[in-house]
Amino acid sequence: MGIVLKQSFKNTLILFLGFAIGGMNTLFLYTNFLHEDYYGLIVFLLSTANIILPLLVFGMQSTVIKFFSAYKSKQEKDTFLSNTIVFPLLIIIPLAIIGAINL
Repeated sequence: MGIVLKQSFKNTLILFLGFAIGGMNTLFLYTNFLHEDYYGLIVFLLSTANIILPLLVFGMQSTVIKFFSAYKSKQEKDTFLSNTIVFPLLIIIPLAIIGAINL
C-alpha cells in the first residue's frame, strides 16, 4: 500500500469516526440530556459560528496556502503565521466587545 493510499485510508476512518461521534451527540446525547431551549441554543450557536467564520477570518486560509512557500527562513515563516493569527483577532475581539455591549 502506497503512502498516499495509507494516509487517505486513515483520514477516511478518522472522518467517519468524527461523523459518528457528532451524530451520536446530535441524535442521542443532546436530545436526552438537554432541555429544548438549551438544545436550540446550541444549534443556533453552531450554525451562527459556521456562517460567520468565513467572514471573520478574511480568507487567511487561502493566504497561508498561497504565500507560505514564498518565505525561506524559519523566522519569516513564523512571523507570517503569527500575523495570520493576530490579524483576525484584532478584528474579532473589538467586534465581540461591541456586540456584547449592545446586548
